[in-house]
Amino acid sequence: MANNNTKTITSARRGLDNTSSLILHEVYLAYPNEISLKTIGKKLDIVEKTIQTSIKRINNYGVPIEYKNSKNKEKTLRANIKEPISWILKEKSAAENMLILFENIDDNGSEIVMTQKTINKRIYTEYLESLNDLFDKWSSLRLLDKLDKPAQT
Repeated sequence: MANNNTKTITSARRGLDNTSSLILHEVYLAYPNEISLKTIGKKLDIVEKTIQTSIKRINNYGVPIEYKNSKNKEKTLRANIKEPISWILKEKSAAENMLILFENIDDNGSEIVMTQKTINKRIYTEYLESLNDLFDKWSSLRLLDKLDKPAQT
């Protein structure tokens, strides 16, 4: 059953505005087929220009998505099956940056701040170790490589 809860749809794609998240949701629901901007506009009750602006934001954010002009000159989008993995990679990168930030926090001799810093560093270190273990496992199973095979439409 499709998830139509807007808050869940948005939270699945942290960092993007609500409209962009909803557009990606519609594009992913259509996978492996393409979906026209016109169809997305009707489903979400937004104009094509808004969709195009959101697509630029999506691209600038580094989310993989295919943008095409179909044979009948209609603008279409097609999801990239690696899009969910791109979010995991973004989270991993954000966690690495947070760990660096925690290491550079000046505790000013405060025992409370030092304890908080230590706890956060431990949490982020263990989180990154878990993610690295997962990526090693996925790589050894060649799971990410298998996602590169084109889908049949």
